[in-house]
Amino acid sequence: MKFKTVREGQQAVVFNYLGEGRLIIGPERVFLYRERLQYLKSYTANQYQFLVLKDKDGVVTHKRGPCEVFHNTMMYDSIEIKDATKIDANHLIVVYKRLKDNDVQRRIIQGPTVFVPEAEEWLHQFTWHGCDATDKTRMIPGHNKFTQLAIIPDQFYYNVRDVRTVDDTMITVKLMIFYNLNEILKMLDTTHDPVADMINAVCADIITFAGKNTFEDFLRNTHKLSELSSFPELTHRAERIGYQIQKVVFRGYHANDRLQLMQSSAIETRTQLRLNAEIEEMKQHLQNFKLSKEEARTKLKQEMEKAEQDHKQMIDNMKQVHELEIKQLQHEQSLKVAAMTTSSKLDDQKAKNSKEIEHLSKLSDLGVDVTLYLTLQHKPPTDQEIRVSTPVFTHTDL
Repeated sequence: MKFKTVREGQQAVVFNYLGEGRLIIGPERVFLYRERLQYLKSYTANQYQFLVLKDKDGVVTHKRGPCEVFHNTMMYDSIEIKDATKIDANHLIVVYKRLKDNDVQRRIIQGPTVFVPEAEEWLHQFTWHGCDATDKTRMIPGHNKFTQLAIIPDQFYYNVRDVRTVDDTMITVKLMIFYNLNEILKMLDTTHDPVADMINAVCADIITFAGKNTFEDFLRNTHKLSELSSFPELTHRAERIGYQIQKVVFRGYHANDRLQLMQSSAIETRTQLRLNAEIEEMKQHLQNFKLSKEEARTKLKQEMEKAEQDHKQMIDNMKQVHELEIKQLQHEQSLKVAAMTTSSKLDDQKAKNSKEIEHLSKLSDLGVDVTLYLTLQHKPPTDQEIRVSTPVFTHTDL
């Protein structure tokens, strides 16, 4: 006999000696007589979790968080806390649900969302070829397992090994395949591993392509391996399983070591010859550049000299024109001065003549013989003798 306390927020089960139990929800003070008290464990789920409750009769229910459930051993066989499925915006999940008539219903849930399955639901698990962690070009069957399917464009690397050409050359072709999921339902109904289907299809296309060419022809036609028209089987198979091949990129090839050594040597020789040709071309280009610059410099020098001569000639012409203009101005000035002097002399003479005429007129008015006066005014020179002989007539001659 004893007392037990069940605190607030606790629960307990009291079993009597007959095995009968009763639930105690705290807070409560319990008196035990021939009884046993068992505290119940609490299970708490947050908003991103849910509880899986398995009853004694095998019925399983899911309870979405946030919630709290005590593990009552009289009701539940087990309780588990599980995380809800967080789905991003570019992912989706495939959910199956068992109906009452044993049929199965399939639905697709696309993110972003937080998904909590019901007890009758389960998620589709995809099992595809996955990339080897040590070699990204090697695909391992069943290596990639997931429940959330990406619906954005994706790509993978793959090397098609042991490809034989017409001349029996064994090579490895390196590719990169870009693809996009178009129809999820078609993919679910037609394939369980689309990566494996695409790998098999691209291997068939590469083997067909190499089987039509010799090794030299293969090297000349490698640009075609980046064209979708060279991969008809891959594009057809991808379309049948709900995918679309966006692009195939040829990343190169690899032959056996001996052939690769020979090919590398040939490539090195061709590269060296090409480099020598480029160096010689650069030298010729440099010489042509120097000659063109020298020619341009000579032409520029000649143009500068010609411009200098033209400028000098222009200055000389301007000087001559200036001198001619000065002489012309001087001549015009001298003509003007001479004209003015002549005009002044004429004016003086005219005034003098007017005065003399006026004087003679006055003398004439006074009765003076003007002719005699003028004769006396203008006497002949004294150093000259003028003789006038007058014939003498006699009476006899008459």
